[in-house]
Amino acid sequence: MNDVDQLPSIKQGQWFYGGLTTCAVRIVRHHTLYGSGDADDPPELFSDRAVECYYIRYHVPAAAQPWLDGGSALSLREAVFLAERKLGPVVTWVD
Repeated sequence: MNDVDQLPSIKQGQWFYGGLTTCAVRIVRHHTLYGSGDADDPPELFSDRAVECYYIRYHVPAAAQPWLDGGSALSLREAVFLAERKLGPVVTWVD
């Protein structure tokens, strides 16, 4: 996911870790939806697909990795919903 972390944000904001600590969240647009790589998954989940998609990336305090994976979506609207569902009720978007 390193290449995803290098992409510019198309939407970014903040969320509250533990309800107290402000952390960054961002959504990036990419041209490849990465597959699971799990041979037990059906081909449409196993393989990478060339399609416009959106990845949610977020920080937590003292994380070993700079950005954590918040999932992927096929539309920006779905990505926003996924980020808000995963990170809690208060995500503040700045753009």
